[in-house]
Amino acid sequence: MTIVDAPEGLVVIDTGFSVELAEAAMALFRKHTKNDKPVKAVIYTHTHYDHYGGVKGIVSEQDVAAGRIPIVAPGTVESFNKYAIGENVITGSAMSRRMGYTFGTMLPHCDCGIVTGGLGAAHDANFHFSYLPPTDPVTRTGEKRTLAGWEFEFLYAPDTEAPEEMHIWIPAIKALTCAENANHTMHNIQTIRGARTRDARNFARYLDETLVRWGGQVQVHFGPHTWPVWGNEQVVRFLEDQRDMYKYIHDQALRHANQGLTPLEAAEVVELPDGIGRKWYNRYYHGGLHHNVRAVFHKELGFWDGDPATILPLLPADHAKRHLDLIGRDTVLAEGRKAIADGDYRWAVQILHHAVFADPADTEAKELQADAYEQLGYQQEVPQYRGIFLTAAMELRDGVHSEGQMNTDSLDTVLAMPIDLLFDYAAVHLDGPAAADADFRIDFTFTFTGAAEQPWTMWVRNGVLNARPGHGPDPQLALTGAKPALAAVLLQPGKAAELIAAHGVRADGDPAVLDRLAAVTLAFDPHFPISTP
Repeated sequence: MTIVDAPEGLVVIDTGFSVELAEAAMALFRKHTKNDKPVKAVIYTHTHYDHYGGVKGIVSEQDVAAGRIPIVAPGTVESFNKYAIGENVITGSAMSRRMGYTFGTMLPHCDCGIVTGGLGAAHDANFHFSYLPPTDPVTRTGEKRTLAGWEFEFLYAPDTEAPEEMHIWIPAIKALTCAENANHTMHNIQTIRGARTRDARNFARYLDETLVRWGGQVQVHFGPHTWPVWGNEQVVRFLEDQRDMYKYIHDQALRHANQGLTPLEAAEVVELPDGIGRKWYNRYYHGGLHHNVRAVFHKELGFWDGDPATILPLLPADHAKRHLDLIGRDTVLAEGRKAIADGDYRWAVQILHHAVFADPADTEAKELQADAYEQLGYQQEVPQYRGIFLTAAMELRDGVHSEGQMNTDSLDTVLAMPIDLLFDYAAVHLDGPAAADADFRIDFTFTFTGAAEQPWTMWVRNGVLNARPGHGPDPQLALTGAKPALAAVLLQPGKAAELIAAHGVRADGDPAVLDRLAAVTLAFDPHFPISTP
């Protein structure tokens, strides 16, 4: 969180990831500055939950709805909602599970567990995400806003660290932030937790545009995750080095691609030149060079690595069983022990993977691979690699953990979803094979206080849930009610009868249609295995 103490009030740039954290930050600020100015505006720099999740700890929903406090954000309101909510909710179960590994949230807080989250201190998972949609969108570079008596100028930087992102210039104090396109770390071109692959070339392009616009004036660069850089010369050098780092990764990855290397082969040989690679703010405290090189391949060339043997591979468990049958379990375990004794932990993890995936009940194999993962984790500079390897070791020994699991699909974000995304969210819960012979339609009329009703129609046919605005022909059921109530019925059709009664939803037609929907709707368990099949 950045708090800008402007003449007429406070402008909060990013909010932290939770209501509790935001409230604590504001209390800390007011205690030590004796500043009781009201918050006059909130700015989201981009669409990631740790930058908007604390908003209700700073402003009230009523003040925002009444127009008393604007929320400024990049992109249209529709696109910001789509990427902020869609990324964290529609893929929320998978992302949350992977996040437990990458950020080590299930590990103990100690020297043998999690010691840092890379972009910030380690934290536990007991918090409340909130969300309020932006009310004042920025869609082009050069737009300005006067907030709390100061002018703020924006550089629109989409498809960079987030699908919607922007840089902010405050001329009154010659202060600049490039959001997460410039940090005291190499960032991720592909987040390991799971998100859209980013464009490394765009990181460099927008950082250079920022230098052209404000590089001659800037006196401080502040960021959402790291400390400020003071002084014009230092800021310019910092931004130039960050720019050159991302462009080097992009250009050298594609140079190797054009010379016939696969992503993994290129990742093993690309190294940053000392001029940028030995700068502390370009080190691997969040992202890592190895997977970022591979991410450039993925962004520009797709998922296939170009090796014909990998286009239609065996499933991991089948692959492991074939290898174990060929080599023999005892030989595999012996080789794993030798690799661990030799400190060859990458090889130990890979050879023992065959034994674990061939027989996930093989405790001896799992314990050995856990030892290898653990030592590999202790060696990592990239915190997310450490989190992955140490969490894998823990779960191989103790089984799947649920304590500490982060879940991004909070009630706030689900209820804030635009209606089209709400139906998309319901659609990914549909069991396609079970719904292959289903054929039914439901009309929805969403009501809003002080706003017009919105009619929608949804139908299930051919194992697919589709929806579009407007009512359809011959629905078997029509539901009318407030958006939260209809969202609850749509996402929990098995509880439809009690939800309809509790929330005053009007139902016309055959209520048994909801039973048919419930029969083909799945609930996700985010505690699926990762380190075993």
